[in-house]
Amino acid sequence: MEVFIYRTYDEWFDDKPTETLEGEVNSIYNGVLVIDTLEDFKKYRQILSLRNNFAIVYKLSYGFLSYAKEINIYSNFNSWQNSNPEITIMGEVCESESTDSHLVFITQEGFKQCISLYGIYAVTYER
Repeated sequence: MEVFIYRTYDEWFDDKPTETLEGEVNSIYNGVLVIDTLEDFKKYRQILSLRNNFAIVYKLSYGFLSYAKEINIYSNFNSWQNSNPEITIMGEVCESESTDSHLVFITQEGFKQCISLYGIYAVTYER
C-alpha cells in the first residue's frame, strides 16, 4: 500500500506529502507505528519520529466508515479558545492507538491517519 509521509502541518493541510513509501503500516507496543518495506529483496522495518514528521497517512483496504463523527483540529490557542478549528474532518478516533504524542483516526473516506500532537494546539472530537 502507499504510505504518505508529511513532515509539517502545512504539507498535511495542503495534502502535499514529503515522501511516499510502498509498505505495510503496523502498530506495535505502546502505540509505536512501524512501516514494513521491501528494498532489494530485503525486508526493513521503519520507525519514523512523530516529533520530526507531522503525519503518516495510508488507505485502509476495507474502504470507508459508514458512520463518521466530527474531529476538529486547532493549530493554535486562539482558534481553540474561540472554537474555530482550522480543519474539521469526519471520521472516527482510534483512542486505543493514540498516545500523548500522537492521535490516530480513520477518515470517512477510509484513510487512516496518525498525526503528531507536537505540531498543533488541540484536537476535539465527537464521542
